[in-house]
Amino acid sequence: MRLRLAAFLLILPFFLQLLGFGKTPLGGGLCGELFLVQNPALAFQTPGFWYALLFMVLLALELGYGLSLLLLPLLEVPVGPGWRRLGRYLVGVMGGLFLLTRTTGLPAPGPGGWVLERAPVDLLSLVLVGFSLAGGFLLRENGGHGAAS
Repeated sequence: MRLRLAAFLLILPFFLQLLGFGKTPLGGGLCGELFLVQNPALAFQTPGFWYALLFMVLLALELGYGLSLLLLPLLEVPVGPGWRRLGRYLVGVMGGLFLLTRTTGLPAPGPGGWVLERAPVDLLSLVLVGFSLAGGFLLRENGGHGAAS
């Protein structure tokens, strides 16, 4: 049950990001700037485009990982501690990059060379990362419960 809930929480951000593709009060989310550009040629010059592209890839990886958590037990393949650790690392990378892009920024190509620019924080991006972190938290091992004494 815990793995299914973790899978749901890891799959949900990919689909909730669709709310950020329109101009909503929630904001653009992690990838909103990728689809709101007026001039695609100029989009390649902004750090926001590169951040959105990075998070789109991470959300897709998270979606695939969450689906694997649902499908592997159906195929009677055990989800071992290594597979859970991989999911926690994926969530950790997502959380770490979110913090970096919102506080200091990451080096991104710009029209005059590499630039360091912060991305804006919006409600939808906080919700998306919150669901991811909650899913990653559920992937932790049971801290010694059930271990032989």
